[in-house]
Amino acid sequence: MQVLCNACQRSMNIPDEKLPKDQAFSITCPGCKNKIKVDQHLKTQESSTPPAAESEEALDAPSMVVEHEEFEDDELVIYEEGDQLALVLDEKNQSVWTEALEGRGYKIQYAKSPEHAVHKMKFTHFHFIALHENYKNKDLNNNPVYKTLIEMPMVTRRNIFLALLGTNFKTLNNMQAFQKSVNVVINEKDLDKLEDILKKSVTENEIFYKVFKETLHSMGKA
Repeated sequence: MQVLCNACQRSMNIPDEKLPKDQAFSITCPGCKNKIKVDQHLKTQESSTPPAAESEEALDAPSMVVEHEEFEDDELVIYEEGDQLALVLDEKNQSVWTEALEGRGYKIQYAKSPEHAVHKMKFTHFHFIALHENYKNKDLNNNPVYKTLIEMPMVTRRNIFLALLGTNFKTLNNMQAFQKSVNVVINEKDLDKLEDILKKSVTENEIFYKVFKETLHSMGKA
C-alpha cells in the first residue's frame, strides 16, 4: 500500500503483509519525521466487505476489543534499508540497554507488555532482542515473548540475537545459553560491563554464522 506524507509529499510503500489487520496505526516519515495516521486500508475493507450480522458470540468477546484498542495507536516506524533494530524488554535496566545498543548502531523499540512485544514481532524483524527473565513479572515458562522466540522456525530464529538477563545466570556461560535457547546469558551484577559483553558475544555470533552460511553455500544449500 502506498502512503503519502501530507507534509513533505514523500511516498512510502508498506507491504500488505505488514499492515495490522482491522487496525489503524501511525508511521513516522523517514524524510521530515512527520507523524502520519494510516487508516485507508480499513476503508478499503469496509467498502469491499458486506457488514457481518451481529451475533451473541461476537458480543460476548470484550477481551478481543480491549486488545485491539490497546495497540490501536501503536506506531509503525519506517526504517531505512540496512538499519539494525533492537527490542528492549527490560524496564528495570532499559536505559543501560539503550545506551549500549545505540552505541553499537541499533535503532531501539520498547513494548508495553509481553503481548505487545509479540504483536511488534509480527510486523518488524528485530536483529537483537534483550529480555529480562522476569519481564513484566512473568517467568520464562509463562512469558509469551520467550515462547514465541523458541518456537520460531530456525531459519528465522538464527537471524535474531537473543540476550537473556537475570540473577540466575553466569555471564557468558555457553551451556546456560544453550539450555535456554538464547545467544547469551548475562547476570545483572555484570551490567556495568554490558558494552564489552555485547562486543564479545555479538562478534562471536556473527563470525559463527558467517562460517555457517559459507559452509551452506559451498554445499549448494544457500
